[in-house]
Amino acid sequence: MLTYNFEKRGKQSLYEYLYYCIREDILSGKIKAGEKLPSKREMAKNHDISVITVENAYAQLIVEGYIYTREKKGYFVSEIVRQYMHSDSTRTDKRTENKKKNKFTEEKKQWLVDFNSNHIMYDSFPFATWSRIMRQTLLDKENSFLVSPAPHGVKELREAIARHLSHFRGMEIDADNIIVGAGTEYLYSIIVQLLGKDQVIAVEDPGYQKISRIYESNGVKCLHLPIDQSGIQTKALSGKKIDAVHISPSHHFPTGRVMPVSRRQHLIRWAEENRGFIIEDDYDSEFRFSGRPIPAMAGMDSTRVIYMNTFSKTLAPSIRIAYMVLPDELMERYHEKLNFYSGTVSSFEQYTLAKFISDGYYERHINRMRNYYRDYRNTIIDAIWQSPIHSKVTIEEENAGLHFILGINKKTDDEKFKQILRQNHINISSVSDYCYNDLEEFHHKFIINYSAVTKENLTKALEIMNNALE
Repeated sequence: MLTYNFEKRGKQSLYEYLYYCIREDILSGKIKAGEKLPSKREMAKNHDISVITVENAYAQLIVEGYIYTREKKGYFVSEIVRQYMHSDSTRTDKRTENKKKNKFTEEKKQWLVDFNSNHIMYDSFPFATWSRIMRQTLLDKENSFLVSPAPHGVKELREAIARHLSHFRGMEIDADNIIVGAGTEYLYSIIVQLLGKDQVIAVEDPGYQKISRIYESNGVKCLHLPIDQSGIQTKALSGKKIDAVHISPSHHFPTGRVMPVSRRQHLIRWAEENRGFIIEDDYDSEFRFSGRPIPAMAGMDSTRVIYMNTFSKTLAPSIRIAYMVLPDELMERYHEKLNFYSGTVSSFEQYTLAKFISDGYYERHINRMRNYYRDYRNTIIDAIWQSPIHSKVTIEEENAGLHFILGINKKTDDEKFKQILRQNHINISSVSDYCYNDLEEFHHKFIINYSAVTKENLTKALEIMNNALE
């Protein structure tokens, strides 16, 4: 029987400590691949803890791919390649703004419900705190923010981001490896210049199509590789000239799927063997409603992974501040080739954001928004289950991000269904809208962005959707 000393857990919750202990034993080889874990009741009784504590720990291990279940048989350890993982147990491990163009141009209209909109709740922005920090920045920095910003970002912001990534994403990085830019689109173009325009970048199918459009506009060839339940299929990489892979492993858009640790290891092994790079777009990682945040791939390997994230989704779309963490090899290349670039984000905004993060306001804001959206998601899902449409649909991947997938249980013409809804002032997209190839797996699945939906209008929309399915 596995036995752990819970007196050593410090400030960690019971389930987090149990998760770390089991994870560490798996990585160290103490618990072998294929070995059966104690049942939830056995583990709970042995440690004098609740069954729900064990259940939460097991659930986190399952979603990260360390263990799996067999129906009526229990929990078993997955095959893990340990050399690609950190073993220090103290380390914490929608793209919808530009949709695929429709066959016809939509007129701007006032929608009853817009399931394509993923704007945040504007009244949730901490205006009072932000404006106070701005005023204080003007006093503290005097004229320093009037000079041209450093090419890859002011030191204070890069250090604040590094501390945030260490605490929130389990990444121990050098602040000097961070590049701050005005939006991810700008950073994509930097990546192209670092890798070279003769490169081939693989992207996910389905996936956020703006990514490949930006790469291709910079002269790079993109390959659209299919995903399965574990993310982009590594077997599709073999035998092809591919220099980099652009993925969203912690919350894929649009499917919401999480890439398990074994698939991440295969990708890292591919990158090392082929001298390629993994571009990890950590989209929506802040809004995970079940368990701990999924560890970043950049925390597993810092030599072949380019990590990217943005503050536009967590704060406001108008705050066009994004950043990426480059491996040492590419950071040296950046200083050699691109250090003449001027900074694209004003120093004033960078100093303000640095203070906002360093003083703990950003973390509190994220926690507040996560709680708000969790409750709001539950309200939306409850409304669906209480409506006449509930027997015709399924809900998938609702535990993270500000959207989930609504599956239709009956065969339907997806395009006709969307057309009927648009005629009734309901804007919606299907997962197949984001496919480059006709992938049957993603038929009859629709994307529900719920952050801009009111419950009153949702009730009306669900009635219309039910009638359309009749």
